[in-house]
Amino acid sequence: MEADKLKSMPTKVVVLGIGSSIDQDELNNIASSPADTNVLLVQNFDSLTDVEELLTDASCSGLWPSVILQ
Repeated sequence: MEADKLKSMPTKVVVLGIGSSIDQDELNNIASSPADTNVLLVQNFDSLTDVEELLTDASCSGLWPSVILQ
């Protein structure tokens, strides 16, 4: 699995699921551990604005809050 190759590097894999038809287990498997802090969920594409600042701040600072948005 490509996600495993990426996670074996010194990286953090953060996953963003959009909509209600997502496979939560698949997102958890792709994300770095712990998945509860590295998987974000939003209801639809319009909701991306709700996490835009969070994603920008976390990416720039390297600090990732424990957040799941639904």
